[in-house]
Amino acid sequence: MKRILTIFCLLLVATASAKNQPAWLKDAVIYHIYPSTYMDSDGNGIGDLKGITSRLDYIRSCGFNCIWMSPCFASAWEDGGYDIIDYYKVDPRFGTNDDLKALIDKAHGLGIKVLLDLVAGHTSDKHPWFKESSKAERNQYSDYYIWTVGKNYKKPGPKFVNNNYPRDGYYIRNFFECQPALNYGYYSPKPNHHWEQGYDAPGPTAVRAELKKIIAHWCDMGADGFRVDMAQSLVKSDTKNRDGVRRLWNEIFEWYNSAYPENIMLSEWSNPEQSLSAGFNIDLLIHNGIGGKVYRPLVCETTDKMVPTVCYFNREGKGEIRAAMELYGEIYNTYRRLGGYASMPTNSHDIWRLTRMNRTTAEEQKVAITLFLTLPTPPIVYYGEEIGMRNLEYAPAKEGSVSSRNRSVCQFKDDLQKRQLTVKVMSFAYKKGIPNDPTGNGGGFVFDCRAVNNPGKYERYKPFTGLDEPIIKFLEDDGEIFPFLENAYALVDASVKRYMERGFSNLMVCFGCTGGQHRSVYSAQHMAEHLNKKFGVKVELIHREQNIEQTFEAKN
Repeated sequence: MKRILTIFCLLLVATASAKNQPAWLKDAVIYHIYPSTYMDSDGNGIGDLKGITSRLDYIRSCGFNCIWMSPCFASAWEDGGYDIIDYYKVDPRFGTNDDLKALIDKAHGLGIKVLLDLVAGHTSDKHPWFKESSKAERNQYSDYYIWTVGKNYKKPGPKFVNNNYPRDGYYIRNFFECQPALNYGYYSPKPNHHWEQGYDAPGPTAVRAELKKIIAHWCDMGADGFRVDMAQSLVKSDTKNRDGVRRLWNEIFEWYNSAYPENIMLSEWSNPEQSLSAGFNIDLLIHNGIGGKVYRPLVCETTDKMVPTVCYFNREGKGEIRAAMELYGEIYNTYRRLGGYASMPTNSHDIWRLTRMNRTTAEEQKVAITLFLTLPTPPIVYYGEEIGMRNLEYAPAKEGSVSSRNRSVCQFKDDLQKRQLTVKVMSFAYKKGIPNDPTGNGGGFVFDCRAVNNPGKYERYKPFTGLDEPIIKFLEDDGEIFPFLENAYALVDASVKRYMERGFSNLMVCFGCTGGQHRSVYSAQHMAEHLNKKFGVKVELIHREQNIEQTFEAKN
């Protein structure tokens, strides 16, 4: 522990290199705002730009001199604003372009910089570019996205999406199906993959030009920079070191740093060696990537595979800080060498708050926040953390995202009968632990599939999962799976019916087997489809050990 304390003390007194950094960044203290849930100026239950503007004096009084707003551009709102339909227009739910200009002007008058959120890797499938790209006839937008030729051919992979558009082929999603990936090219296009275009092909070249135009538009309005969503995801089939996407960002920054030398960019990358060498000023150390090995041991109660664990800042006091701080020391040396920063946000629109449920007390939160604020990087505080805000676990969402966590809780007053039930169904391996209930309700159903005949005993079935035809045929031909599921259906159906009647918001149903690969995957998949079809409820399906997630939307 002495060594850990020594490392930490050295970090506190050191100053990160400011090479090629705007002078203001050294003393920046950043306040992250999710516009939908921050401040509602007109009483419609949705936060807006005028609401944020009205709180700028408060923000400055707290010591913040920079704000970062999650996306405020026109969106289909199927992923909390991260599915853009117009990069040049403020979403009407938040106000107008004039409202954003007024916010920027007032912020600058108070000495506050303003960072916007740039969704560079994908658009909404309702964006005009995608609508044109999905047409059968060739046009200037045909290669703005990545398309295969022919729907009669098998999909090349899970990220390819079948479509109902005139264009005969599949498109690649960047995250959800409603978010088609923009075409920045492939690092090493395979000759037999007709959909893979090179970096300098006309389509990728045109998309890079569009990205520069978007950046220039908002910088010319007065924005001081951007946080870039999924910044590492742009070039496909990239190397392990992200050589392709680093080349892309180096090109962007050569122009950007010359045109807007006082502006910055933050990357959602969580790998400072790669992101800072790509040209970013700050890399965000979040719950995934290399940064996750620091962030998760400190404040997360599950691993990235949803296996329960105990974080350091937990009232039980069983967590471990040594490995996290030793790794942070290595990260510190990295960003000192490269001349940027690696900042660890207190949490964000993608991460549960520090005080979620009973995880930490107010006093424990103060200690955690002290660590975040004293690291030798620009601190980034998610709104509400300055007052110890807690998650509203059971408040119904007005709108938000097909995902969960903080981005979907755009809340408004409502009665219990208007709440919608969400059932989380999960497959898992017992040897890796029973899944933790992320809603804080303490669990639900856990069904043990290990009494069912196991296809994993046979070598020929080991490469497959319960989603593959050989395993499906094995389980169904054997017949043991049917009475098992029928009994599970009866128990869960009764609870779902009662939960809906009482206005409950969450139920969790888990299926475990030896490896979380065959029997549990088959059972969870069928349970999810059954509940969605029978009750019309929203079902969030997670095959934990297979790293597969699927959402079945509620049926009205």
